[in-house]
Amino acid sequence: MSKEFDVHYGEKEFRTVDAGIEAIEAVLTGEDIHAKERLLFYLDWYMDPYYKKDLSVIGEGLKDLLQRIAITDNDNGIVEEALHLLEAYTDGPYAILENNIGNVAEEFKSTVLFLLNEDNE
Repeated sequence: MSKEFDVHYGEKEFRTVDAGIEAIEAVLTGEDIHAKERLLFYLDWYMDPYYKKDLSVIGEGLKDLLQRIAITDNDNGIVEEALHLLEAYTDGPYAILENNIGNVAEEFKSTVLFLLNEDNE
């Protein structure tokens, strides 16, 4: 994450999630690090089962997107947050991570292996 991690999500992030997985993907694969941070922080709240948000429409697509972000993003903070969301709020299988384990940065391999192993239990 950036030095000035932006946790102040708001209307823009609400609209992005309401617009669907394509809009979420556009932000998370974009260049604006602060937009990514705000959206990931909002997704942490949104995906938390305590708040009873309906993830049926975007749940699987979001899980796939977070896996792709974990293997492609160049910012360690973004990768760390994507993996956190996967670990905290989703269940396997994690086929994208499994098929691309060689693309996972070394500092995140233990987390990815944990997710993959957890899925096999």
